[in-house]
Amino acid sequence: MMNTFDAIIIGSGAAAYSCADWLYKENITNIAVITENRLSGTSRNTGSDKQTYYKMSLDGFCQDSPHKMANDIYKTGCCDGEKMYLQASNSLRCFFRLCDYGVDFPTDIYGGFPGYKTDHDNTVRATSVGPFTSEIMTEKLEYHVLERNKTPLFDKRQVVEIIKENDRVSGLVALNTETDEFEAFFAENIICATGAPACIYERSVFPHSQHGMTGILIDAGVSLCNFSQWQYGMASVGFRWNVSGSFMQVIPRFVSVDENGNEREFLREYFSSTEEMCDNIFLKGYQWPFSFERSEKSSKVDIAVHNETEKGRKVYLDYTKNPTGFSFEKLNEETRDYLTHNDAIAPTPIERLEKLNSKAIEVYLGQNIDIRTEKLRIAVCAQHNNGGAYTDNNCETHIKGLYVIGEAAGTFGLSRPGGTALNDTQVSGLLCARHIKNKAFSSENFCPELPEKYKKLMDNFVIDSTVNYSHITTKMSNCAAFLRKKEECEKLLDEIKKLLENYPMKHRSLSEYFCDKDMLTSAKALLETIIGEMTLTGSRGGAVFIEGGNIKKENLSYRQYLTVTSEGKISFQKTKPVPEVSEPFEKYLGK
Repeated sequence: MMNTFDAIIIGSGAAAYSCADWLYKENITNIAVITENRLSGTSRNTGSDKQTYYKMSLDGFCQDSPHKMANDIYKTGCCDGEKMYLQASNSLRCFFRLCDYGVDFPTDIYGGFPGYKTDHDNTVRATSVGPFTSEIMTEKLEYHVLERNKTPLFDKRQVVEIIKENDRVSGLVALNTETDEFEAFFAENIICATGAPACIYERSVFPHSQHGMTGILIDAGVSLCNFSQWQYGMASVGFRWNVSGSFMQVIPRFVSVDENGNEREFLREYFSSTEEMCDNIFLKGYQWPFSFERSEKSSKVDIAVHNETEKGRKVYLDYTKNPTGFSFEKLNEETRDYLTHNDAIAPTPIERLEKLNSKAIEVYLGQNIDIRTEKLRIAVCAQHNNGGAYTDNNCETHIKGLYVIGEAAGTFGLSRPGGTALNDTQVSGLLCARHIKNKAFSSENFCPELPEKYKKLMDNFVIDSTVNYSHITTKMSNCAAFLRKKEECEKLLDEIKKLLENYPMKHRSLSEYFCDKDMLTSAKALLETIIGEMTLTGSRGGAVFIEGGNIKKENLSYRQYLTVTSEGKISFQKTKPVPEVSEPFEKYLGK
C-alpha cells in the first residue's frame, strides 16, 4: 500500500492536531495524520488536580510581555533564549485559537483570564480547565482537523522507520497492527509529535497507552538535546495520575506499610518539626517536580517516599486523617493564607480538598478509587522529558523535512514552569507549519519502495510468548530516574548494548518487537547521556547524581550550555540569549 502527501503528522495528541490544523490554515491541505492508536497517548490520558496551561499573563493585574516570559524560562538554565522567545511571542495567538475552538478557560466578570502560580514559576501565567485540560484541547482540535478540515487519519499504524535520501526525509514505514502488514508512506515533510519515550521507566505517570518513538528517531540519525533532563514527582501507581497541586496543598498524611501490614508515618523523621513537615507538604503543590535545589526543602518529601519504596514498603496518601501533630494555627503564613483565601479550612484533608478542588476527588472516583475512604498508593515517578530530539527554531532536525514537536523535542531546559508543555504543543505546531508553508514542493510523485528487510523480518519472525524486557524498565527506575547511580548506570548500559547487538527476530508480537527495540534504544541513549553529561555537570535539575557513593554537586557553569547527544557521544553547545527586538514597526508593515 502506497500513500503520497505533502506532509504527514505522526501522533494524535494536542501537538499533532495543532500542527495539522495550522498546516491547513496555511493552505497545505494534502496532509495526513498517522497514529498507532487515536485514543492513546499522553495528551488524551493524563492530567493532575488542575492540569496547567502556561501562557503570557492575561489576568489584568500582572505586568507581562513576551520578553519577560521568555527570560523567566531561559534563566532556569540549559535552554535557548530564541526558542523561549518564540514560545512566548506566539503563546497568546495559540491560546485564543483554543478559546475559539471551545476550550473553556475561566474568565472573570470583565472577560479577563485569571491565573495562578505553577511549579518553577512565581508569576500568575498558569490557567486550567480542570484535571483534563490536555484531553479537552485534543478533542477540540481533533474535531477541527478530522471533521471540519477533513484531514485523513490512518489509525492502527505503528511507525517503525523514517526513510531518508541524502539527509532529507522521503517517507516512513508503518506496521498496520490490525493486519500485521508493513505499509510505506511518502512525504517531503514528516512531523513527529509522538511524545516522550514513556516506555523506559517502570515507575511512571505516563499512561500505559503512551510509548513514544524516540528510538526510531535515534536510528534515523537524529541528535538529542538535553535528553537527561527529565521531570519526576509523586503520582498514584495503580491509576497513573500526578498528585500535585491541590492534592498536596490540603496536607494529607503520608504512611508506609510493610510486608506484615504494619503502618507508620515516616515523613516526620525528615524534618525538624511537624510544622516544617506540613509546610513542605503544602509547598509540594506548586513545587511538585523533584528539584535538586530543593532537596533539603520540599523535595525532601520525594526522597522520603523513595526511601520507603526502596525498603520494600508500600507508600500511601491518607486523606481521611491529618498528619500526627497537625495544627492549623502553627502552619506558616503562606500556607494558612492560601487555605483561608480559598475557603478551604476544614478538619481533615479530604474535607479541605472537597472545598479547594472537588474535581480532584472525582478523577479518582471515575477510576473506582474513593480517596474519601481509602488510602492512595503513590511512588516517585517519571512524568516529563524536558529534553528530546535536537531541533532548530523551526522545529526541524538536521534531516531536512523531518520535524519534531511537542514533548518529543528537546525544547526546555532544567526546570521549565509547569504547563509550558501544553503551550509548546500549540506553538511548535504553528512554527513548523509556517516553515513548511515557505518551502518549495517537489513536482515528483515518488513513492518509496518497502525496504527488503521487512520482507525478511516477516519470513523469519517467530512468535514467542516468553520474551520480556520489563526487567530493564525496573532497573531504569531504580538507578537512572531522579536518583542516578553512575556505576549501576554503566552496568545497565552494558547489558542493554548486548541486548541490542543480539536483538532476536522473535517476540510476543511484531508490534511488541518494535516497541521493545525502541525502548532499549531510547534507554541506551539516556544512559549514555547521563554518564557522559552528569560526570561533568553533577547533580542538577530533576536529578541527583551519585558517583562512588557520594552525591556530586552541581557545576553551575554548565547551565549556559545545551547537552547534545549524537551516536552515543555528548557535546556541549552554548545557549543563545533571549533576543532584544527593538526594530521599528514600519519594517514589518506589509510583510
